[in-house]
Amino acid sequence: MSEPTPALPRVKEWWTRPRVVLPIILALLALVTLFMPQAADETGDARLSTHLAGSLGARMLYETAERLGWQVSQRDTSPIPDGRRGATIHAVLAPPRPISPEDAHAYLDAVRAGDGLLLVLNQRNALSDSLDVRHSPSGGFLQLIARDTAGCPDRRELIPPLWPDRRVHLWSILWLRNAPDGRVVFATLRPEDDHFVPAAPEAAAGFELGKGRVVVIADPDLLRNDVIRRCKWGADVRVVRMLEWLRAGGSVPRVAIDFDEFHQGYGRSPSMLRATSRFLTGHPVGRTLLQITLAALVLLLALAPRPIPPVDVERVERRDPLEQIDALAHAYEQVRATRTLAARLLRGVRWRVDRGWPMARARTDDAFLTELASRDPALADDVAIVRRALEQTVPDRDLPELAAALRRIEHTLTTSTSA
Repeated sequence: MSEPTPALPRVKEWWTRPRVVLPIILALLALVTLFMPQAADETGDARLSTHLAGSLGARMLYETAERLGWQVSQRDTSPIPDGRRGATIHAVLAPPRPISPEDAHAYLDAVRAGDGLLLVLNQRNALSDSLDVRHSPSGGFLQLIARDTAGCPDRRELIPPLWPDRRVHLWSILWLRNAPDGRVVFATLRPEDDHFVPAAPEAAAGFELGKGRVVVIADPDLLRNDVIRRCKWGADVRVVRMLEWLRAGGSVPRVAIDFDEFHQGYGRSPSMLRATSRFLTGHPVGRTLLQITLAALVLLLALAPRPIPPVDVERVERRDPLEQIDALAHAYEQVRATRTLAARLLRGVRWRVDRGWPMARARTDDAFLTELASRDPALADDVAIVRRALEQTVPDRDLPELAAALRRIEHTLTTSTSA
C-alpha cells in the first residue's frame, strides 16, 4: 500500500497580503479626504467684515482694493468717519450693530463734503432711512455680463458655491421715494419666476449726493469672499467698477477706502458690567445701593461661620459674695483676727454714719473715737471697748460686748444726726 502524497502548502496571492492591502486602503482614504468637495460654511460668522477670511467674510474685497492701489484701512474703535474730506470712500458693509442717527449724520456730512460712501443694505438703520432706501423682500438672479467673465477658465470647482443651483441669488433695491435721477446701475437682476416683475430690478446702483457719491448694494452676498473669488460670476469686476466710480467725480481722486469695522462689532460694544459699574459709582442712588450692599456683606461675613473656630475665653469661677463672707469669717476665726474684725466693723459704722463724706473718711479711726468720746461722755465706755479691740486681741466671749458697743455708738450718732 502506497503512502498518501502530502498536500502542497497553500500559497497566498500577493494582493491579499495585509502589508500590501492596508497601505492601498490608507492611500485611497487620504485621496478621498483631500479631494472630496466640501460644502460652503454657511453656519459660521456671517458678518460682512474685512477681518474675516472665510467664505462669508469680505477679506477679499479688502485685499483686492489694496492690490489695485487704494489706501485701505479698518476703523475698529471709532463709529464716526474720519480722514481727509473729499479723498476717502467710506465702506459700510451690512453692519449688524445699529447705526445711530448721530453716526448717520456724520457719514452724510462727509459725503456732502466730497467723500464717497459704499453702503451695503441688510437690516434697517438710520443711514438707510436717511437715504430712503431698503432691500426688497424678494429678488432674482444676478444678470451676467459676457465681457466681465471673458477669459474665465471653464472648469468645475470642487468647493460648492453658496447656492446649490450655482447661480447668484440677490435682493433688489427698494427706493422708498422716487429713485435718484441720473443714477448709475452696476448690477441688475433676472426674475426667478414669472410673478416677480420689479419696477427697477437693480442690485447695485450709484448716485450723486452733494459733492460726493453713494453706491448702494441691496444684498451683502454680492461682496462675500465666496462670490468675488468665482470668476464666472463676474462679481469682482462689478465691485471694482463701483470703487472706480466712487473714486472719480470729485475735486481730487478718492484714493482711500475706510472700512467701518466698528459697527461690525469690533469696537467697544455696550456692556452690562460697564453700565452697572457706571451707575453704582456715578449716580447717587447707585452709590447708596453700593454702600448698603457692602454693609450687608460685612454683616454677612461677621455672622457667617468662620473656617477657624474662635478660642473660648478662659473664665475663673469666683465665689458668691455671701459664700465669700462666710469663708472670710471662718478664716478670721481660725487666725484669731479680732483686731481686723473690729476695724472692719468700725469702718462699716463710720460709712453709715458719715454717709461717705470725703472729709469724714479722711480721719483716722483713733481721731474718730477721740472726737466721739469728747462730744458724748456717755459713750466713753463703748469707745474704750472699741479702742481696746483695735489695739489687742480680745477673747471670743468679749466679741458680743464689742458688737453691742458698736451698735450703741451707731444708734447714738444716727439719732443725734437725725435730730
